[in-house]
Amino acid sequence: MRRQLLLLMPALLVTGFVGIFPIFALLNYAMQTPFAIENKFIGLSHFYTIFRDYRFVEAVGRTLILVGVCLAIEIPLGLGLAYLLRKPGRISGVISALIILPTLFPAVTIGMMWLLMARSNGPIGLILNNILKVFGITYDPFRDAFHAFGTVVLMDVWHWTGLVFLVSLAAVSAIEETYVLSARVEGATRWQIFKYVELPQLTFPITFICLLRLIDTLKIFDEVYILTGGGPSLTTEYITQYIRTVGIEQWNIGYASAMSLTFLFIVIMLCWLMIIVLTRGRGLIE
Repeated sequence: MRRQLLLLMPALLVTGFVGIFPIFALLNYAMQTPFAIENKFIGLSHFYTIFRDYRFVEAVGRTLILVGVCLAIEIPLGLGLAYLLRKPGRISGVISALIILPTLFPAVTIGMMWLLMARSNGPIGLILNNILKVFGITYDPFRDAFHAFGTVVLMDVWHWTGLVFLVSLAAVSAIEETYVLSARVEGATRWQIFKYVELPQLTFPITFICLLRLIDTLKIFDEVYILTGGGPSLTTEYITQYIRTVGIEQWNIGYASAMSLTFLFIVIMLCWLMIIVLTRGRGLIE
């Protein structure tokens, strides 16, 4: 037992340093007015202020909407592509590599690429706008809130569907074919085979990738900050950007710390609810 604890000690120390210690530091800052002229203890005042802050409430709401839309597109799309390309072959291998490729790009690069495509005065943006004008659409994500939100969603879907596809492909390839063949012999339809035979075997991979994409989308920052800067009129200002604005630009470290802890609680609760719903209350470890 002691030897096992000693072997775990390095991992526990690293986890404590990068995960647990910052939380206590944030809690300490959230109850004070740090880096101010007069640093004083104010208790839970910052937390009381949060829910009267309309920008915080709206930023959380926009973030949750973005998460819901992105997951509703990426999970079925990635799983569907995995079923289409699960048979090994040269063509399917090339298509799979092209789907996964955007996942390898850093978030800053993705933001710059989509910024160049969105600008109407750029070569790519000019072509895109001319194509959309044929359908009677004047594309302007820097002035139209709906266009801005749609561009953020498309950017996130293009960037991360490859990750969903990769995890789903591994899960689909590992499905036990014996049960599928037995169901076919018994006369089950394709939907019945997926629902009663394949889906139970995909519960853990789908839960894992949903949790991963939920957390990633909740903390989206770089791409949106580069693409829209939170505009137009703060319609793409998500919670991470607002916390950064308060903490860095306004230098209100205490209030930003309180918002960060509140956001952490929201993330934990959403993850817990997702696990309960996707596993039907069984949890990840049965």
